[in-house]
Amino acid sequence: MTLSIIAIDRKAGLMGVGVVTGSIAVGSRVPWSVAGIGVVATQAYTNVSYGCKGLLLLKRGLRPKDVLSILLQEDPGREYRQVCIMNSEGEFAVFTGKHCPQSYGEYLGKDFCVIGNLLVGTDVIEATASAFEKTKSNILPVRILKALEAGVCAGGDKRGHRSAALIISETMPSDIPWLINLRVDLSENPINELFKIYEMYRASLG
Repeated sequence: MTLSIIAIDRKAGLMGVGVVTGSIAVGSRVPWSVAGIGVVATQAYTNVSYGCKGLLLLKRGLRPKDVLSILLQEDPGREYRQVCIMNSEGEFAVFTGKHCPQSYGEYLGKDFCVIGNLLVGTDVIEATASAFEKTKSNILPVRILKALEAGVCAGGDKRGHRSAALIISETMPSDIPWLINLRVDLSENPINELFKIYEMYRASLG
């Protein structure tokens, strides 16, 4: 019951995931990212093993489509899942089960993917994707946040919005798994709150 976007900026050497939902503490289960390995968003009736095991399989050198195939084969509840996997080279694999809460959808663009379920309509996916494509002059975390903001403005989650999260990692291997890992666990306007936290965090870096 969530809207997510995974994206990569090859020139800047950054990749990341942003998410907003009507549930609380979404950052604890939906978004996953590790430098030099990849990014995962696992949602709908969330199975967190898609995140932790998905990254382990990517680390072993498997391609996203093969990782997704393994995870789906092992999961008897796969038709209730929605997941997107991207490796650090920008290869994607995406799946939306037929029993995900409607409205649901997915959009795979150039260097990004949007997935969502329990949305007010599929135009939420389109608005999110369009906003990301129109903000190429911005850095990746801002593009992701603006895309989610557009999705929320288009209606977003049918239940409203209570939490959001943003993780940004380097595409190259690093001792630091992520550069940015910010969460809003409970708020009446989590995207606005996350934007404020991001700006304060960025300013604190000097």
